[in-house]
Amino acid sequence: MKYKNLIFALIVTFTTLAGSWIIPSLVEKMTDESKSYPLMYYSARLKELCLIDFRNTSETFSDIKGNQYPRTAYDSLLPLLNARQLMMDNAMPDSIDGHAIDMKTLRMTQVMFRYRPQDMQMPQPAMGVLFEAMPQRGKLTLPGDYFTLTDQITFIDAETNTVDEEKSIRFQKELVKKGFVFPAQAYWGNPSTRKSYEEGYFCLDAHNQFFHLKMVNGRHFVKNTHISDSLDIRWFAMNEVADKRYYGFVFGKEGKAGIIESTEDGGYFFRRLDIRPFNPEKDQLTILGNLLYWTVSVTDSRGMDTYGLDKETLSCLSAYYQPVKRGLWDEVSEWLFPIRLSLQDKHSAFINLYWHTGAWKAFLLNVLLALITFAILRKSTPTQRWLSVGWVLIVGIAGWTALLIMKKEN
Repeated sequence: MKYKNLIFALIVTFTTLAGSWIIPSLVEKMTDESKSYPLMYYSARLKELCLIDFRNTSETFSDIKGNQYPRTAYDSLLPLLNARQLMMDNAMPDSIDGHAIDMKTLRMTQVMFRYRPQDMQMPQPAMGVLFEAMPQRGKLTLPGDYFTLTDQITFIDAETNTVDEEKSIRFQKELVKKGFVFPAQAYWGNPSTRKSYEEGYFCLDAHNQFFHLKMVNGRHFVKNTHISDSLDIRWFAMNEVADKRYYGFVFGKEGKAGIIESTEDGGYFFRRLDIRPFNPEKDQLTILGNLLYWTVSVTDSRGMDTYGLDKETLSCLSAYYQPVKRGLWDEVSEWLFPIRLSLQDKHSAFINLYWHTGAWKAFLLNVLLALITFAILRKSTPTQRWLSVGWVLIVGIAGWTALLIMKKEN
């Protein structure tokens, strides 16, 4: 056959690609284990980070210094985490560190925030909703129009699907007047009526300047925050908290992460989280905050860093690192797969073809399989023999399996 060798090579290549996905996937399903971490929380009583994991032992928990505490002391030593239970038991202290304790204040100062790299990778809405920031009846309602912000701002009536020229021109002129340079790179907000108040959107213009945009009494409000003067902004997450302390969380390209606060004179202030450099493309961030302290956890492929921060200054009071637990899959994959193919990646929310490289240890198996291939294909031509050996040396067990299948078929 004229194209026999070409067809053979294509089939081997396709079979190898399929094997690079199927074989590791089956091995992973048989050997992979859970890699969850214990709950970390900064204790207002102990003034230290605590590790809370009742899966293996239900009788004790500990702090990061190794001190063990009985389960019966769990609520009292972590009063801000277990406030509801303490209130039900009439055991909640009246004050902690000089701060009066009541459920309303605790609810208002509670912070629960989570960021994943997938949040930045997912497509953002093409249109935004600008609610009235000072509604007459105190309740947020849909305004009846939506806006786009690209090379200009355009408001579109939701019912008629026509452009509101008058409103678009008003906001466009105000943006230009305040120094906003089109086209806009990105804009972030929280287009939901299930919140107590509205802070509009934060927008990044063509010159990386960070602007605040909202609608107050039907009129435009545009202001340059000047946060970009000290921070090269990569991502922003609006988080309209009950106590109105801050607008949201912002991540910079140089590893900085923090919140944008409002100042007494109506300005904006970037307060950095006192944590290790944060990479929004690979790291996960979890924040559990209360009246006095924030517990911040940063997780990547190597482990989890946890910090206990002072709520007011966000300065670090305690820190603890937990390396990722290596399971059987981690050990086996290093010896079996120099490269492997998967449809998912832990840093992405999309199904795609992802190549993963393994450790050098896997090449030891490749050499063994190449020697076996050399022996099995002794009747083949020297060219076919050496090409097959080279193929197995590069791709490993998936290529070896493909050659065995094709040899059997032949």
